Amino acid sequence: MTTTNKPLLDGLVMRPHHTALCVDDFEAARAFFTELIGMRVEGEMDQRGEPELGLVVGLPGALIRWAMLELQGYRVELFKYYRPHDGRRIGLRQCDRALTHIAFQVSDADETYARLRAAGVETYSAPQNLRGGRTRPFYAVGPEGIAVEFIQLRDAAELPAAA
Repeated sequence: MTTTNKPLLDGLVMRPHHTALCVDDFEAARAFFTELIGMRVEGEMDQRGEPELGLVVGLPGALIRWAMLELQGYRVELFKYYRPHDGRRIGLRQCDRALTHIAFQVSDADETYARLRAAGVETYSAPQNLRGGRTRPFYAVGPEGIAVEFIQLRDAAELPAAA
């Protein structure tokens, strides 16, 4: 790595772009993000298999169904692999070393929780006050069992009164 105070990619990285998810049930995953969260389909292709794709993902000959979903500049990229088709499902706990969850900021964690529960979405818990009430997150079980965090950020005026 570098010994200077500047990041190695200083001036090159512009902003975060997306998080990618590989799923089995493409329709259910797309519906979760579009119908529940409100993301829009920015692009979608079925039977996508250009040779360069296989090179980029390290799986020569890959054939996929693909979509890019967008909300307020944040994107979720969905993949369903037709080829190779031997991918395995890996159940992750939040303490496992890998990508453990994706998060969406919400204006009202309690209302978000109520609506998701009414729609039959499983959650790990109800919203909880963390960091002295400055954050109010909860996790839901998303497509393919991934954890999706919904987090309300509060400024000092919104903090609950001390008991």
